[in-house]
Amino acid sequence: MDGFASDKPILRLRRPDDVGEIRDLMARVYPAPHGPEAIWSAENLVRHMACFPEGQMVVEAGARLVGTATAHRVPIVSALAPHTWSQITGRGTLSTHDPEGEALYGVNIAVDPDWQGVGIGSLLYRARVDLARRLGCRAFVAGARIPGYHRVASEMDPEAYVEAVVAGRIFDPTLSKQLRVGFQVRGVLRDYAPDVETLGHAALIVLEL
Repeated sequence: MDGFASDKPILRLRRPDDVGEIRDLMARVYPAPHGPEAIWSAENLVRHMACFPEGQMVVEAGARLVGTATAHRVPIVSALAPHTWSQITGRGTLSTHDPEGEALYGVNIAVDPDWQGVGIGSLLYRARVDLARRLGCRAFVAGARIPGYHRVASEMDPEAYVEAVVAGRIFDPTLSKQLRVGFQVRGVLRDYAPDVETLGHAALIVLEL
């Protein structure tokens, strides 16, 4: 990743003129065999900013967007109950946003492959946790991808995989990092969202505030 030292990452809220670049960024993060549904539509990105602007963040470095994250508020009982990504996000439209929701829900996060491993994801997580605290939310909640699961799916179910990651017997590229920053696993969300690496499953992670 060239130029990191000179291009200090800056976190800010999304702007309407970011839409095209966010879509390009997501295409780099979710190439084939991920399908086109993994990339936000322009209409959805505009809708998100109108619905809950505080929860729509990007990180730019130099003249390029290198990270993006989407969040909204939902009732904590909904966030902690079994759900799918489509149910909790209104099929990605954020129509389920509740301005009084006690949980800030992490809908999506994407970091440019060339900038992964240098703290961009952590910056976005910290910013959303800070937002949740400012809003008076009780928790930050998300469905965490478990991209390493497909490698061992023939040997164990997703519950056993997540248990092994929590115990430190298996390293997962996403969940292990989230555990390191203080998230706790509250269960497995089966059939959470179509995903070739997770086989559709996710871990329900919670950071109490």
